[in-house]
Amino acid sequence: MGVKRTLQSTWDKITSRLTRSSMSRSLSNPSTLSSAKGRGIEWLYLLVFLLLVAGVLNAASNASPAVESEIIVPNPSIQSVTETFILLFGYIVGALGMYALYLSGRQTIRARSAEMFFVFGIMAVAVALTLGYYVVISK
Repeated sequence: MGVKRTLQSTWDKITSRLTRSSMSRSLSNPSTLSSAKGRGIEWLYLLVFLLLVAGVLNAASNASPAVESEIIVPNPSIQSVTETFILLFGYIVGALGMYALYLSGRQTIRARSAEMFFVFGIMAVAVALTLGYYVVISK
């Protein structure tokens, strides 16, 4: 009987904290739900845009067993699916780096956070550029 009562009281504490939390209050707000739906559409649009920029249509049109056997095809007019996702990763890392650089210049954050965002942004942009140049040189 003691174990059941302890589990039940623990469960009651957890559920009462969840109902009082700001997350549950914000999710119950109808304007927040419509905002989250709009943000989901924005993220989906951004993902589709990045896939198109990375060359998913080019990779789909060049799909053949000879092309798919290589990670980076040495022909500049042909692109494999693997190469598309390597470029997509590079674009995403570069975009995150640029966003971190943007955050480092804002006046609303502490100096230590600004330095961290700046260093992360420079490193992420450097990784993205190196990855992009590697793919271009391999062609």
